[in-house]
Amino acid sequence: MFDRISIRYKLIVLLGLSAALALLISSVITIYSTYLSESRSSLRVLHQLTDVISENMRAALAFHDGESARTLLAALRADPHIQFAVVHDEAGQPLAEYRAAGGRADVTARLEGVRARIRENADLLRREDGFVEHIEEGSMIVLRPVFFEGKPIGLLAVVSDTRLLWAKIRELVLLQAVTSVVTLVLLLFLSVKLQSMFTRPIMSLIRAMREVARTKNYRVVLESDRRDEFRDLHEGFNAMLADIRERDDRLSRLATTDALTGLANRRHAMEVLQTMVVRARRKAEPVGVIMLDIDAFKKVNDLYGHPAGDLVLQEVAQVLLASAREYDLVARLGGEEFLVVCDGGTSEVTIAVAERIRAGVEARHIEYEPGALLHVTVSLGVHAAVPQSAAGDIEKMIRAADKALYRAKAAGRNRCVVAQEEVG
Repeated sequence: MFDRISIRYKLIVLLGLSAALALLISSVITIYSTYLSESRSSLRVLHQLTDVISENMRAALAFHDGESARTLLAALRADPHIQFAVVHDEAGQPLAEYRAAGGRADVTARLEGVRARIRENADLLRREDGFVEHIEEGSMIVLRPVFFEGKPIGLLAVVSDTRLLWAKIRELVLLQAVTSVVTLVLLLFLSVKLQSMFTRPIMSLIRAMREVARTKNYRVVLESDRRDEFRDLHEGFNAMLADIRERDDRLSRLATTDALTGLANRRHAMEVLQTMVVRARRKAEPVGVIMLDIDAFKKVNDLYGHPAGDLVLQEVAQVLLASAREYDLVARLGGEEFLVVCDGGTSEVTIAVAERIRAGVEARHIEYEPGALLHVTVSLGVHAAVPQSAAGDIEKMIRAADKALYRAKAAGRNRCVVAQEEVG
């Protein structure tokens, strides 16, 4: 399903997920680091309170004065977070204890918990600088030994709840969640804006590709003012179109031109002639047709070889192109036979073109080998008329010019003969 989504929406989703993941990771790190910081801060406050009480508790422990010890512990009710406190004498027996009003935990259970911590850390609590701190679910515990003149005389344990700690954490989580949501919304908004910067050139390229595929117009050039990789993409697309254009032009030339002479081939000549006749019939203008072939061409091939014959065909083609007008059609029909169609050519114009061709070929010096020259002539049949029906006039005009060509050959070659037939 994700594969069917447009790239612009994929980019938005990607940016959104990346932003959400980054915010989640940063939030977790922030909350955890805050938890550690607040935990240390809360324990530090509890330590300070325990230090003050332990200093004041020395006299009560030294004289085993339980009443004074209870009075000192009763001062803890000023702190609503203190749940429980107990002081033990040097024999490990409880001398006094304090329990907050409405405390959730049973005194016996608290005492057992404190004693367990004392047993686990007995060695540490024998040192004057020793202490034990511990945070568990719902409470914090600090154990502090009380010394007098370098000798242990008792142990103080204070238990506080963690409501303040978790209240700060909840506030932080709420603030972090609101901040993350607002940030994510802003990032998504920016993602929508930013994705267009990245996808616009891609979408432009896709539209161009679809347009080229639809119209087959490979002459499109895609412009780009970018300076990044998208410019390379556009240039690559333009280079691909240029290659396709070159290939199509080459194929078109192969399909419409004669490979040896570069003139139009028979198929293309008939297509162009059809267009000329239709236009001439519509405008009531004449079309001139010249059929010609090279005199005694077989003898040229037999005496001088086919390479010399190919050279003669190429030289005659050059004379035809030089003698015909720019907008006339010049084609090789096959072998040594050529066709020239004079667009709008009256009989006089067509005869003039044919005579230029004949004289040009006759005057041409063809060097088929270094220092060896060859001369050839051509015979031409000329026909000019205003077409009356495009469907049949092409064949009639070519047939008339062809008959005139054969009469020119029969009359001795190297001459122009005008057709006597009328096209109607």
